[in-house]
Amino acid sequence: MVSDSRSKAMVLVVDDDAIARELVTHLLRAGGYDVTAVPNGERALLILCQQGDEIDWLVSKVDLPGLVCGFILKDEYERLHPDRPALLITSLDPARMSSARAVFVPPAAPVRVLEALQVLTSPDTPRVVPFPSAKAA
Repeated sequence: MVSDSRSKAMVLVVDDDAIARELVTHLLRAGGYDVTAVPNGERALLILCQQGDEIDWLVSKVDLPGLVCGFILKDEYERLHPDRPALLITSLDPARMSSARAVFVPPAAPVRVLEALQVLTSPDTPRVVPFPSAKAA
């Protein structure tokens, strides 16, 4: 997960709210992660395209200004790292989302981002993370 040249996992944080972005960045750094934080999807997509092999985890707000939203970033991240889910920050109901390749985090709980990454990066955690299944109508 982390290359031999680095000792810490690199997390790309994408959030247009400067305070929220800084809070998540601070929490992740305190938790032992390296962080690159950007304010919009376009910059994040460029980083993923140019340095995708150096990005271990993606944490992105779903609703971003501009043309590139969190779901587009998740798709690019998934192409680079098919074995890992992205963490998406959204106030939308995760049960209504069609993506099984993401972990959804509420925006009012930034510490959940750190908790989720700690669970996902734990060597004791199984690689398959159970997601609630949608009930058939």
